[in-house]
Amino acid sequence: MRNGLLLVGALLIVTESSFARETTPASQTPAAVVNPVLKLDDATPVLLRTKEVLSSGSAKVGDRVLFRVTEDVKTGDLIVIHRGAQSWGVVTAVQPKRRKGRSGSLDVAIQSVQLLSGDFAPLRAEQHSKGASNSTEMGLRMAQYGMTGVLLPVVPFLLLEKGKDARLPEGTKFTAYLNGDVPLDRTAFKKVQPVITPPSGPATVIVFRAKRPAATAYKPSVFCGKIALARLSYGGYMKIQLPPGKYSLRSSDDQVLELHLDDGQEIYVQMQIVAHGFSVKGHLVQVSNSEGEDELVGLRELSANDVAKVSDAALADLQAIPEKK
Repeated sequence: MRNGLLLVGALLIVTESSFARETTPASQTPAAVVNPVLKLDDATPVLLRTKEVLSSGSAKVGDRVLFRVTEDVKTGDLIVIHRGAQSWGVVTAVQPKRRKGRSGSLDVAIQSVQLLSGDFAPLRAEQHSKGASNSTEMGLRMAQYGMTGVLLPVVPFLLLEKGKDARLPEGTKFTAYLNGDVPLDRTAFKKVQPVITPPSGPATVIVFRAKRPAATAYKPSVFCGKIALARLSYGGYMKIQLPPGKYSLRSSDDQVLELHLDDGQEIYVQMQIVAHGFSVKGHLVQVSNSEGEDELVGLRELSANDVAKVSDAALADLQAIPEKK
């Protein structure tokens, strides 16, 4: 009898234990987000330049037009559209110059841009740019293109000077915009990010004067501190290397441009020719590296004989505040 009671008790203990194991809820760990989805928002700006000369005298409807991206487009710390990426458009309307002094016109629709992953994203434009008198007027307007029913940018180029073809030089700037949100695969873009090498060595300052139709014979001087570096001619540029530190540059308008240089840094400075009373003077402004690199194309570097040898100058003189003349 006693043995029977012990057997029943053992069975009850085993049954309760099993029931407890079955009814105890298992601990649940939230699922990790393996590949979170990113996006570039609609209307994100994309800065472009033309890669070729366009003219209403030679272009035909349907011709493909190439642009290049001039600034990286990022989301967070990831580059999505790399500087130098290609963008495409198409000629939608052409009117060559006509008799009776009537000028030509040219319409181009900017359609898409290549992402760093190799995919493509649609573009549109919402910017209007107007040139000075007797130059090209460039406007960007929204228009329907083809049978797709999708809004695409149309760029009309109307030359104000009568009897001339509309002409768009290589390197002309445009701002286009993403046409809708663009979903992105974070993992895919992480795999193709460019490798960034930390800069080292002396800093480099590039001072350039673009080919603008203003006082082409005038050659303003450029000073770094008390040192006269060079007289910068039309379409010319110079490179100087300096130790890290603070420097002050100026030209003939006496406006000082302060630069704070780090190891291996590269700085671009543009000389602009500005009106000053009844004369013109040189004015220095810092521009982005990408814009500076683009502007340098087609310019001429000054010879070593035309530029002061910075290595022979005292650092205190280079870092002094330039004296007004």
